[in-house]
Amino acid sequence: MVNVAEKDILLKRFVGDFRKISGVEGCVITSSDGAILASDVSGNVNEEELGAITVFSAGIGSQLDSELKLGKLEKIVVEGPDYKIISIQSGPVFVGLSTAANVSVDMISSEVQDIASKLKEVV
Repeated sequence: MVNVAEKDILLKRFVGDFRKISGVEGCVITSSDGAILASDVSGNVNEEELGAITVFSAGIGSQLDSELKLGKLEKIVVEGPDYKIISIQSGPVFVGLSTAANVSVDMISSEVQDIASKLKEVV
């Protein structure tokens, strides 16, 4: 069983791993109720807003996934003229990644999914 201090260190390491992905400008890991468990954001990214959008969009995605039965949901992408937010449910936590608008979600998806799978194993 991982204690609270060890879990905190692990989550911070995962945030660092996500931030190493080229084009990722911010990362939050939240609980299902939206509490920020770990984060690293920069620039114009607001940690609380990123966390709220992450939980909301991933929750809607999970609901659609269960109702439509189209297969396993991998990610939700919220896109604006100057940004993209990628939301992923990873076990009991949610991961939110912010990127610039010109970042190809398809190009970073493999790395994102690999890290999210490892995160799911430890939380």
